[in-house]
Amino acid sequence: MSRPDTVEARRPTPDDARRWLARDFGIVVAALAETEGGADPAAVVWRVVDGDGVVWAAKWTTRRTRTGTRLVAAITAGGADGVPAARSTTDGATRSRRRGGRLSVTRWSDGQDAATVGLDLDGWHRYGRLLATVHAHEGQERDRRRGARRGIRRRSRPYRAQLRALDTMAADPAPTGDDVRHVVLDAWREARPRIAVLSRGARLASGSDPARVPCHGDPHLGNVLVGADGGLQLIDWDEAVVAPRELDLHLVEFSVLFRPAAPAELDAFRAGYGPVDVDETLLVRFASVRALEDLTSSAEAALSGSDAERAEGLRVFLGVLSPLGSASLVEPRLRAVLAAADRR
Repeated sequence: MSRPDTVEARRPTPDDARRWLARDFGIVVAALAETEGGADPAAVVWRVVDGDGVVWAAKWTTRRTRTGTRLVAAITAGGADGVPAARSTTDGATRSRRRGGRLSVTRWSDGQDAATVGLDLDGWHRYGRLLATVHAHEGQERDRRRGARRGIRRRSRPYRAQLRALDTMAADPAPTGDDVRHVVLDAWREARPRIAVLSRGARLASGSDPARVPCHGDPHLGNVLVGADGGLQLIDWDEAVVAPRELDLHLVEFSVLFRPAAPAELDAFRAGYGPVDVDETLLVRFASVRALEDLTSSAEAALSGSDAERAEGLRVFLGVLSPLGSASLVEPRLRAVLAAADRR
């Protein structure tokens, strides 16, 4: 059964994409292929070659992406490197509406993701400089409602509702023949004290009023492409938001890809990013929310998805709790912040 935040019931066909690209963006498609490997269940991405041989990335999604499409268009209009150039619709908009979703087009970015090929220290320096360029962009509307977003909603239910549902399931010792269910719920019960600490972290309030800047929203190394010349491209802007810079920076400090940055890599990133006062409370708060979201969404997938979704969900769920997972990475600094808050 499809969840309401997937696209299976209304997935566009290649013929749909060809018609929409011609009518909405003036692109005559010579070749079109759907890409594989995307983690967003609410989106379809095509690699498109037009009649002049120019290669585009066309994305249809049911997610709300207005901030991302506008930000990409504004940054690339200013000539900034590292962000794929956006193509406007024939009437000058950043996207079109089709079949309950939104269609946007950017130049195709060649390269391999940095999570796979890695970055040397110069690459980490360029990574920091690229993210600083995004955060320094001027002219983006400061939307405080969107800027208040605390994390990424990956399923139809908020993570707090999923957390309560998992607690209910874990409290039921009824035996089943489902090995994956046993593994998930046993691990959940064992990790529950740690999850309680993360929940406290998610409720932390900063004592400052941080500046809000344009943020990518999900700039982990899986969304950074490394070109043949070593240049970097930051892709997948669906989570873009105007928010404190710590929303992006926590993904550098506390990797969600089970490969923590080494001290030298963090030093190179910070040198590229430039001097800035980082709010530690906000940093660990955003990291706590992300860890809880990844735990609950992956557990839900492991318990109720297709066979492939269950296997991937279990891998991610156990990975987040592992010594290299984001829950473990943030925990020492989160406990220090909580202890300081208790003393106050």
